[in-house]
Amino acid sequence: MSKDNRAGRRFAGVVLAAGGVVYSYGPEGDLKLLLIRDRHRAWTLPKGRLERGETDEVAAVREIAEETGVACELEYLLSRVRYPICRQGVWRSKVVAYFLARAAQTKPIPATGEGIVVAAWIAPATALRTLTYPKVRAVVEQALALLQR
Repeated sequence: MSKDNRAGRRFAGVVLAAGGVVYSYGPEGDLKLLLIRDRHRAWTLPKGRLERGETDEVAAVREIAEETGVACELEYLLSRVRYPICRQGVWRSKVVAYFLARAAQTKPIPATGEGIVVAAWIAPATALRTLTYPKVRAVVEQALALLQR
């Protein structure tokens, strides 16, 4: 059900999503992160909506594989990020559970049918400069701090 706020915008429920900071070490031990670029030209992390009855963990693994073709293993929950989204004039709050996930550095295959234009392994410093959204950048910084321990 939707409701109106003081500004007259319609609001509906919360959209739940999950994804991850997927990392891998190359043959020379170089750390890389898996990023995607969407049809809106935004560089971000792979993620997507939970399906009915799905846990955050199951959704994260599924969405990462669907969007990039990369199979991963979750290590633990990094953060939950909340932000507003608007679809067809209705505002919702989206909450994304981001996990730290390890994967083999296989060649990513962008899910063009889902609006993913590019999926690529990127060096951490470049990834931090490339990411479009500050909240996603903060999640990646948190993951990198943990990986450097």
